[in-house]
Amino acid sequence: MNEKRSQILTKKMGGVTLIELVAVVVILGILASFILPKVIGLSSSAKIGVLNSIVGSMRSTIDMTKIKAHAGGLTPVGLMSGSQSLQTPYIVDFGWASAEIDHRNLCPESSAELADQLDMIDFLELSANSGITSLTNNQYTLVGYDIPGFSIPTDQGCYIIYDSAGIPDCTLTVVTADC
Repeated sequence: MNEKRSQILTKKMGGVTLIELVAVVVILGILASFILPKVIGLSSSAKIGVLNSIVGSMRSTIDMTKIKAHAGGLTPVGLMSGSQSLQTPYIVDFGWASAEIDHRNLCPESSAELADQLDMIDFLELSANSGITSLTNNQYTLVGYDIPGFSIPTDQGCYIIYDSAGIPDCTLTVVTADC
């Protein structure tokens, strides 16, 4: 009797049918269509979160630099002639290094022309393996994941635009079109 029962159980436990296999694949496909966009969206949200964190660091740097400039007796002035000697007083000492600031708004320069002064990027601690890159010229510092070209910042990409020459104040813009 046990032998007969064993044969019946073996027949019932055969493989899965093709219909059952197709049904499982269809169900997994439907689940993936809902889950995948959410996972991809998390990656985008994480990038935007990192950019917003960097913007916070940049704002702190701007505020700290302006406070030190005002404490040192510096005030914003209008247009200056092209002489670097007129820009020389617009340096803020942080003890460990000094930063050249824009004479129009007292913001840290994107690229300091005088000696070994700190640029905006020098105030940020960016991890080498984070995928974040930066580009700097005399007016702009661009920091982020996808920086398109560098002649003039655009509204495409996934990055921050720091404009140190803004009047009356420097500006920070987060571009998230391609995050």
